[in-house]
Amino acid sequence: MDDKMTLSQLYVSGKEGLAAAGFTRPLPPDAALGASLPVNRAYLDSLFFAPRFLSSTVANTSGTILGIPVSVPVFCGPMSGWSQLGDKALQEIARGLKAAGSVLALGIGGSDEMQKAIDTGVPVAKIVKPYRNTDLIFKKIEDAERRGCFAVGMDIDHFHGRLVGDAVDLEMTFGPQSLETMRTAIAATRLPFIVKGVLSVDDARMAVELGAKAIVVSNHGRAAIDCTLPSVVALPDVVAAVGQEAEVYVDTGFRTGNDIIKALALGARAVGFANSVLLAWGAGREEGVRRLVELLGTEMRRTMAALGCPDCAALRAVQLRQVVL
Repeated sequence: MDDKMTLSQLYVSGKEGLAAAGFTRPLPPDAALGASLPVNRAYLDSLFFAPRFLSSTVANTSGTILGIPVSVPVFCGPMSGWSQLGDKALQEIARGLKAAGSVLALGIGGSDEMQKAIDTGVPVAKIVKPYRNTDLIFKKIEDAERRGCFAVGMDIDHFHGRLVGDAVDLEMTFGPQSLETMRTAIAATRLPFIVKGVLSVDDARMAVELGAKAIVVSNHGRAAIDCTLPSVVALPDVVAAVGQEAEVYVDTGFRTGNDIIKALALGARAVGFANSVLLAWGAGREEGVRRLVELLGTEMRRTMAALGCPDCAALRAVQLRQVVL
């Protein structure tokens, strides 16, 4: 692929590449039924920076995610359905992330799939579904730890099944977990535990009390409860509720380096990209994924320099101004 390809060009090329690969699953916003995704995007686009050009500095985007070094505060959010992309897609995405200095989260899927990703050398976090068969939860957590994942977690926003369009499925496979089960699952592993799907202060505080080391503020793209508070709107209150007791990440609808800066200014430590990673793979396979992270970091460093922020920690002090027309 062309090393001069811009981010917008990568996304356009990615759609063409996914179509050529026979990938037909709709990607947000086309797949969105309710308001959460478009409002999340509109809210991000309403936030603006006040540059400090006379205080410009050299910026560094490196950081850590649960102790794992990353070149840019970005991770690949958990996805499934890898078979739709062919036999090599997961490994190609994993290798691209490794080359870029990023990390991969995996969602529903088997041990063989997880092992293929781990074997590339990319740091892998396993996000387990809230199975009604709780024995399966513990088996998958144990399997992830044994195979070398750096963290495990659970999608609490799938307690009530998966939303596909306006239809709900898997509600008999997934189910609400008791606080006792959650506490036991978190205590059952020596790995850091991530609670994903947090959109309220109550859930954030409870997750920390249960022992979670990280929280993902997320609408789960199109697949969770419709009309939930957009993740970027929920983010500041969750960060305030958690304080320094857990790392807070955010996902759903983020597409650019400036989006990442806005999330970090609102208190997030890192941002999850999922559909963008698929598009990057469609544009250039392994190299496309590496290029995506590179482009995100390049845009971040340019804006951070103009804001007078030498590192990601300094973005916490950036004041965003909302402009509503």
